[in-house]
Amino acid sequence: MMSLEDKLRPRADTPLAHLRDWLVWMLLGGLLIAMLPVWWIDGHLASSVGSGELSDFGDVIERFSRFLLSYWLLPAMGFMLALRCGAVDLSVWAVAGLGGVVSAMLLGEGCGATASISAGIAVGALCGLINGVLVAGLRLPCPIVSALMVVGLIFGLKWLAPPGEIVLGNGALDGLIGGYQSVADYLGLPEVTLQSAAAMSVFILYSVTMLVILNGEMIERHCKGGFSERLRLLASLTAAGALSASGGVLWLIEHSAAPVLARPVGDLEIPAAALLAGGLYLAGPGRTLLVGVLLPVALAVVTGWRQEVLSLRSDYLAGYPLQVVVLVMMVAIARYAMTCGAVVVRWRTGALILAWSSTVGIVIFAASAWADSSQVRLLWHAVGGGVWLAGAIGAITLRLISPRFADEGSSSDAVTCSHRLPES
Repeated sequence: MMSLEDKLRPRADTPLAHLRDWLVWMLLGGLLIAMLPVWWIDGHLASSVGSGELSDFGDVIERFSRFLLSYWLLPAMGFMLALRCGAVDLSVWAVAGLGGVVSAMLLGEGCGATASISAGIAVGALCGLINGVLVAGLRLPCPIVSALMVVGLIFGLKWLAPPGEIVLGNGALDGLIGGYQSVADYLGLPEVTLQSAAAMSVFILYSVTMLVILNGEMIERHCKGGFSERLRLLASLTAAGALSASGGVLWLIEHSAAPVLARPVGDLEIPAAALLAGGLYLAGPGRTLLVGVLLPVALAVVTGWRQEVLSLRSDYLAGYPLQVVVLVMMVAIARYAMTCGAVVVRWRTGALILAWSSTVGIVIFAASAWADSSQVRLLWHAVGGGVWLAGAIGAITLRLISPRFADEGSSSDAVTCSHRLPES
């Protein structure tokens, strides 16, 4: 019997699978171009560079690092790794809070920065391992297992930590900053702050994770039969716990405070970035590494979308940003429209064109970032939303009324048999 994770896992043996790669690249590239004004910090980054107001290129890197090296990149990386195995891990936010709280409490007790941070990450890895054993070993649905873990962590954190947040005392992270400053002095870099230390930590941990993924794929290619799906799922959920706790620790480093989790599912930018990067869509050799490369860009796009693309009177729905909810809905429906277009036999070209137009509609919608007035922005939204919706409805309708690949194979076999003459 197939588990939920087996059903959700991306499959490479689908019709026209190569179109999925192009769809992800086109959407991310189109959104980057359409949202160029978002990347101009304070609205005039390009002109500032041209006029020499930014004296060092390092200043440009530091400004862009706020988008690309967010402390949410590591929990998003963990969520993506689980998603690649078909697991929807709802515990990444709670485990991130747990990692930050454990590290903050140990620092408050006088433990060293390295030991405290390592303990926080280890606790997160342990949570991920427990999650992985229940999901991969006992074949329990990951959403249910992780949701129950979240409930337990919420009550545990309320008992373990005071309400609100744990604020570190002055000098609690001096040892960590001193280590980074020694490396910066050796490389001739400017003075290290808490924010730059957090960004460097994100870059280091992200790079290590990508190297582990690369080595794992190389080893799997040389192993007869590759890794089992259960083993890959266990490893992914364990890594998701460690990476999520790392994100909470980096929040602690940047803000000198560890937030205590107040709700089960936190910022929706994490699943939105994983979905936009193709975490539940791309399949085949090397695709997990590709999704990992695209993930920082996708996270920056989601952040820019939330801030600049869509302005709503009521920005939140049940505490969650409506802008991100709209983005997730549009991307998911556009991807489904492409899946429908790929399996259509009759009118396949028209179905694929409609599916591509649905993706183009999202890019047109995002181009509202160039608008100078609310009226022009509304026009971009209307055109983009209309193209997206028309393309999606058209591709899905053609799938419903047209034969698919399975029907084509069976019908062609029947025709061949009907024309076959008896030998005697």
